[in-house]
Amino acid sequence: MAGTGILPASSQRHVKHIASWGAHIGRSETGNYYELSYTPMLTNRLALRLSGGYENGHQTSRGEYSVYQGQVLLSPQLFHLGEVAYFHLLVGAGAGFEWTNQNGSGELVAGSSEPQRFTYGPQAGLEADFFLGNRLSLVATGTKGYLFNNSLIDHWPSLASVGLRYHFR
Repeated sequence: MAGTGILPASSQRHVKHIASWGAHIGRSETGNYYELSYTPMLTNRLALRLSGGYENGHQTSRGEYSVYQGQVLLSPQLFHLGEVAYFHLLVGAGAGFEWTNQNGSGELVAGSSEPQRFTYGPQAGLEADFFLGNRLSLVATGTKGYLFNNSLIDHWPSLASVGLRYHFR
């Protein structure tokens, strides 16, 4: 009964074998971002964050674009405030497939015959979980990365999102 209200109950939030599914919505510097994530706790203070996302937007030179991406991030716990808020560092790598000039909406850049490209690179960020109960949390995430293979959209992408996460055993 302690976990049914808005105030979280005293439970084991970050213990090995707890996992969570999350749905996030956010912004990049040039477009909208949508993400699904799976986060298993490896130890009491370390999680593995696996996610897949979709970004779309419009750039003046490249026109409409889409990016399909995935991330693998280690997520050590930095600190927590009681049983309500947990803060994590995010460190890992991401890869994506960029597609620009969709529907003939942009210009092809000289020397770039293909408006599509596979990119990859390191990612880092911060994440905060604010628990609404024993199983549900509001999550805020911010990441910054660097992309290799001459990204068509942004060499230093930034993503900020909010979402809901369901925790289970």
